[in-house]
Amino acid sequence: MRGFSCVPLLVAAGLLPAQAADVTPPHDLGQHAGPPARGYASSRQQAGTGIDGLETELAHAASVQAARDLLGRIEQLRIKDLAPTTTLLLRRAQDDLNAQRPLDATQDMDDALLLQPDVEVLWRNRAQARLAAANPDGAVADLGVALHHDGRDIMAWKILVNAEQQRGDWLAAWKAWQHVVELDPTTPDAAHETERLRLKAFGQPT
Repeated sequence: MRGFSCVPLLVAAGLLPAQAADVTPPHDLGQHAGPPARGYASSRQQAGTGIDGLETELAHAASVQAARDLLGRIEQLRIKDLAPTTTLLLRRAQDDLNAQRPLDATQDMDDALLLQPDVEVLWRNRAQARLAAANPDGAVADLGVALHHDGRDIMAWKILVNAEQQRGDWLAAWKAWQHVVELDPTTPDAAHETERLRLKAFGQPT
């Protein structure tokens, strides 16, 4: 299946780069929403340099490099409050995915969420593991929680595009993609992907 490759779990471990006007999650995502995350609340609200401010900058990025730099800074803030054991579980989950053991990766993320269920990025990363394990419904459920915490998490929206494609819900994939291009105007091949998903969702114009 063609589409975006999911962002590696090590994005959450700070080894790779990742948007908050209130964004209503698509479809039934709202029913999976949990309480707002507390673990990184201070990281979100630091004037200008918190997640909120950086996500706003990302939506106005002038170049791909500027966007990548902002994504990296956002991801570092997302994991700032992770405990050492939680970070270790994230790395183990990545190792499991690299070894094509998605069920083991999902279990690692289950354990991480037991330790710190209030951290948004853990829900997003379990969604990725579930998607790799051919469980797109479970991935969508986890993304509902992640996007409830942060409706401008572009990584979560990208994973949602893939999950909805796996579920065969092309309208949902197209709607999720609209958030991706809005949140990062430098997204590569945005026009081509927008048209591809539009055709899948709505068919050829008459």
